Amino acid sequence: IFGYKQQGPEASRALNVFYYLTYEGAVNLSSIQDPMLREAVESQIRSFGQTPCQLLIEPHAPRSSAMQVYLLLQSPLMFTEQMQQDVIMVLKFPSNSPVTHVAANTQPGLTSPAIITVTASRLFAVNKWLGLAGHPSSAEQQYQLPVEIDPLIASNVGTHRRQIPDLLDQSIQISSQCFVIAANNRFILLCGFWDKSFRVYSTDTGKLTQIVFGHRDVVTCLARSESYIGGDCYILSGSRDATLLLWYWNGKHSCIGESSGMFVTPRAILTGHDCEVTCVSVCAELGLVISGCKEGPCLIHSMNGDLLRTLEGPEMCQRPRLIQCSSEGHCIIYYDKGHFCLFSVNGKLLGHMEVEDSTKAMLLSKDGQYLLTGGDGGVVSVWEVHSLKQLFIYPGCDAGIRSMAMSHDQRCIITGMASGSIVLFYNDFNKWHHEYQTRY
Repeated sequence: IFGYKQQGPEASRALNVFYYLTYEGAVNLSSIQDPMLREAVESQIRSFGQTPCQLLIEPHAPRSSAMQVYLLLQSPLMFTEQMQQDVIMVLKFPSNSPVTHVAANTQPGLTSPAIITVTASRLFAVNKWLGLAGHPSSAEQQYQLPVEIDPLIASNVGTHRRQIPDLLDQSIQISSQCFVIAANNRFILLCGFWDKSFRVYSTDTGKLTQIVFGHRDVVTCLARSESYIGGDCYILSGSRDATLLLWYWNGKHSCIGESSGMFVTPRAILTGHDCEVTCVSVCAELGLVISGCKEGPCLIHSMNGDLLRTLEGPEMCQRPRLIQCSSEGHCIIYYDKGHFCLFSVNGKLLGHMEVEDSTKAMLLSKDGQYLLTGGDGGVVSVWEVHSLKQLFIYPGCDAGIRSMAMSHDQRCIITGMASGSIVLFYNDFNKWHHEYQTRY
């Protein structure tokens, strides 16, 4: 309407409706003999009104794609030799206990960006996040590692401030799903206690700050939704009593509910399972809760507690172990014996694949297009979600993978290993974007 194709030869070539109705139509109106056709043309001109002023006489510069903008912003780092290395660093902890949970709250706005690790012996570490730096500009400059080990763990002094002393129920097998880390890195939530509670501990002192009751049997898994402004979020707990409880984490008071000393009640009680809940996921953006039990199908609930759908995979997919849900409405479920299923939130099975590795950890990218998996084989794999096609395999590690996390910018993958260490991999999802593949 306002551009260089409004008038003249370019308008004619582009079949510009304003050009034909206003210019050619007005010039030739008197030559139209058929009164009905002339009335129709006049009506068209009146409907379109007056042609606006032409603002541009030259073609507009072509729009840059999102990929080009990303490459422009990342160019100082993206093509350096250091950043092209798959493995960035390996950090070994003295305890040698398997790292069963990793959380990466590394946003620059946080008071203390950190990588929180928790081992099977309930020893946690607050490892300072320094960020991914570019290649040193001179030989004198030393390359800065992105993570600095917790000084209390490294010096072996004050480890009582990093040890959760309370013992779990003997029947609980500690896994990544037993833990949740608050978005500000200051609190750890842990389940699996004999008294049917889950508990909140301070990462500064290691002391217990809150005990939350609500279930009638041992709590087996926890999950956290995305955080709101101020650190508020939803906490979901699953139990052997076959129910799920939805709680609200108060970021201002750093506790479940309004005060850590008060008795708190859940926001919703979710039912429908027949046996022990083994895996859960909550997406506040979609208002959905997805859960799986030991022997049975996965269920989708609303956050109000309404049972919406049952997710049923192929016959060999009976025991769900891990669940990931994206804000785009896709749900990935890992079942026993290497089976993965992709569902829509409407309950439709979109895909199925089988892998040889026994998967212990999986993670979705923020846009829900890519899936990361790791297991006993010690290999991190990248998959395209919609096709379940394997895109990349990182170098294998000498121990199995027990947990996984990603930095806020998704450029670093952190894996917790069965050998008591964490391995950091450099990551760039744009390498598998169709435009990058064809252009670069």
